[in-house]
Amino acid sequence: MVGKIADLETGATISPKENSEKIKRFRAGKIEVLINVEMLTEGTDLPNVQTVFLTRPTTSTILMTQMIGRALRGQSAGGTEKAYVVSFIDNWEDKINWVNPEKLHLEEVDPDPNEEKTKTMKRIARLISIEKIEEFARMMDDSIDTTNLEKLYFLRRVPVGIYRFSILEPSESGEPVNRNYDVLLYNDTEEAYDSFVNDLESIFKSVDINGREFLTDEELEYLLKLTKDLYFPDAPFLLGYRDEDVKNILRFYAQKEMEPEFIAFSERIKCNLAIVANYTYKNNFTRQQETEYLRSLWHDETTFWQVLFGYNYLYFKKQFDIEINKLEGAYPDLVATPPVVILDQVPIEKLSLFEMRERDPALYRELKDDVFAKYTNEQGFITCASSGFKSQMRRDFQIDHIIPMSEGGLTILDNLQVLSRKAHIEKTRLENLRRNNFS
Repeated sequence: MVGKIADLETGATISPKENSEKIKRFRAGKIEVLINVEMLTEGTDLPNVQTVFLTRPTTSTILMTQMIGRALRGQSAGGTEKAYVVSFIDNWEDKINWVNPEKLHLEEVDPDPNEEKTKTMKRIARLISIEKIEEFARMMDDSIDTTNLEKLYFLRRVPVGIYRFSILEPSESGEPVNRNYDVLLYNDTEEAYDSFVNDLESIFKSVDINGREFLTDEELEYLLKLTKDLYFPDAPFLLGYRDEDVKNILRFYAQKEMEPEFIAFSERIKCNLAIVANYTYKNNFTRQQETEYLRSLWHDETTFWQVLFGYNYLYFKKQFDIEINKLEGAYPDLVATPPVVILDQVPIEKLSLFEMRERDPALYRELKDDVFAKYTNEQGFITCASSGFKSQMRRDFQIDHIIPMSEGGLTILDNLQVLSRKAHIEKTRLENLRRNNFS
């Protein structure tokens, strides 16, 4: 079976009717082997499939799930007791963005959680490096002025996480194909993206797509403008913001009516090159000691430096030198945030929300979602803890401590509340007034 095929000389094609007849014969057991090319990706029920031969590569999690899923129905859904998946791709672990085994309900030995976490983080670092290599290369080019970028606190240039998703797009064969997209979130954009993604259902109420999976150009431009006005009013000044990223998320939601998956870069704090530079500078390392220390970090398999810098030591060394230059005063008008060292020994509940995001973006996201869930009713309305204001859009609210941290309050679910932006401004004003009266 093929999505579309034509003889080069005669121009004859295989019709959809012929494909349908082949499927019927396969279901009836009259055909034992069904060869599928760009067909049967979803919406086709073939419960009697027991073996799948993978003869094409893919980096799409969704497509891989669909391809393998043909043999994984299970007896309770009319499928077979056992299933066999055969791959003809060498080193498939390196070439395939493998689907989460839990989603396929496969029985296998539980992996070492620490080892799996490291692999996951390195996979994310690899995705980040693809986007960052161009930036590193620009800094290596003396003909390009990258001073403003160099002045930024290094960790601000390392994403806190990634939205990773696939979108069906037209192809030459006539059958839609899945294409992977990655949207990198930075300190500057994480909160705005989080609100935007959580508010997608409300945003799409302004556009009637009538069950269509594809937005028109006009609809996409309208939704882009609406999104920028509501969530990214300072778009030109936000590190890492791109219109195309917003458009891709809008296109994804139009097709799937769900939020894209967010993968937090939990080990991000270990990629703070400013701290590495500060350590060597404060301890007066000689040139040789500095080189030996950097080489040891570079070759340490538990770190992310090689992956993050695309296995190019010169990029790594160049960035290190930039951080040293900052410490030596080479940037007299530097206004970047200084390195923040968040010790692992500090209980995470004693960190501010900003510090928690710096140390563990995944935990920060989880806590933030729990707080919003606590103040959201069954109809999806979020309620301000002080004023009673209600809205279905997360952008209308902020998370705030009930007992301020200055008074011993902890960053835990029981001590966090949701306030409307107006209520938050008023609460902050009263707290500042109270502190000034006591001082």
